[in-house]
Amino acid sequence: MRRLRPFAALVLVALATVTLSGRALGQQSDKQQQLQQEVNEAGAAEQAARTQLVQAQAERQRIEASLADVTSQLDAANQRLTAAQAEVDRLGFVGLVLQAKADATEKKLVKARNDVRHSALLLYQHGDGAQMIGLLGSADGSGQLVEGTQYLQRVSDKRQDDARRVTKLKTQLQSQQHDVATQKQAADEARAQAADEKAKLDDLAAQQQRARDGAAAAEQAENAALGAAVAQHEEADAALQAESAKVAALAQSAGGGPALGDGTFIWPVPGSITSPFGYRTDPVTGGSAFHAGIDIGAACGTPIKAAGTGNVISAGFNSGGYGNMTLINHGGGLTSLYGHQSAIAVSVGQSVTQGQVIGYVGSTGKSTGCHLHFEVRVNGNPVDPRSYL
Repeated sequence: MRRLRPFAALVLVALATVTLSGRALGQQSDKQQQLQQEVNEAGAAEQAARTQLVQAQAERQRIEASLADVTSQLDAANQRLTAAQAEVDRLGFVGLVLQAKADATEKKLVKARNDVRHSALLLYQHGDGAQMIGLLGSADGSGQLVEGTQYLQRVSDKRQDDARRVTKLKTQLQSQQHDVATQKQAADEARAQAADEKAKLDDLAAQQQRARDGAAAAEQAENAALGAAVAQHEEADAALQAESAKVAALAQSAGGGPALGDGTFIWPVPGSITSPFGYRTDPVTGGSAFHAGIDIGAACGTPIKAAGTGNVISAGFNSGGYGNMTLINHGGGLTSLYGHQSAIAVSVGQSVTQGQVIGYVGSTGKSTGCHLHFEVRVNGNPVDPRSYL
C-alpha cells in the first residue's frame, strides 16, 4: 500500500498539471476569442474601406468622363460661336459696302433726275427750234452740225436713260441690302444661340469641375481611411498571431509525457483535401498566408473523429481563425487540432480514444464554407498532417 502512494501522488500531480494547462488554454482561448473578434471587425472595416474607395474612384472617373464630354461640347460650341461671329462680321461689312454703294447711287439718281428736269425745261423753253439754230456739235459724235432743238432732245433722251439705269441699279442694291439684312438677322440669331449654348456649357463645366474636385478629395479621404483600416487590421492580426504563438507554447508544454497511441492517425472525417498544408492564397483576405494544416471538404454536421488516442487540452472557441476548436494531446510532444466545428462533443481534461466522435463539421471562425481544418503539431510546431495519415 505504501508503494502505491508515490504513484498516486504522481498521478495527482499529472492530473493537476493537465488541469492547470487546460485552464491556461481556456484563458488563452477567451483572450484569443476577443482578439479574433477584433481581427474580424478590423477585416470588415478594411473591406468596407476598400469598397468605399472603389466607389469613390468610380465616381471620380464617372465625373471626369462627364467633364471630358462637356469640355468637348464646349470646344464645339466655341467653334460654332466663332464661326457665327465671323459670319455676322462678314455680313456687317457687306452691308456697309452695299450702303455706301446705295448712297452713291442715290446721289447719282438725284443728279440724273435733276438733269432730266433741266433738259425738259430747256426743251419746253425752246421747243420751236427756229430760235436755236446754231453751230452745235452733234450729240452722237458724228461731227455733223445739228439743229439746237434736236441736240437738246438727244441730250434729254440720254439723261432719261441714265436716270432709268440708275433707278434700276438702286432697285438692285435695295434688293441686295434686304437679302443681306435677312442673312445678318439669321446670323445674329445663330450667334446669340451659340453664345447662350456656350454660357450653359460654361456653367455645366464649372459644376463638373467642382464635382470632380470634390470626388478627388473624397477619394483621397477614402484612401487615407483605407490606409488606417489596413494598419488596424495588420495590428490586430499581429496581436492574434502573437496570441496564437502563446497557444502553440501552451500546447507544447501540455503535449509532453509518454505517447498515448501508436503514433499513427486516422482520417478525422471522410473527404478530399480542399486546401493543402503550407503557403497559399488566403481565401478570405486574398493575401499570401501560411496554412498550418489541411482543409478536408465535408458537409456541415458531419461527425469528427479523434485522429488518435489522447487527452483533450482545449475545447471551445479559439483563435487563429479556428472558430470552435478542439486540441488533443497524444503525448510525446504530438498534438492534433480540429477547427471550424459547428459543435464540440468533448471537454477539457477528457480522455478520448482513436475514432471517438469529438465534434461536428461547421464553418465557424475564419472560414468560407463547411469543412474541417485539421492540424498536427510536434512540440507546438505545425507539420504536414498527411505524413501521419
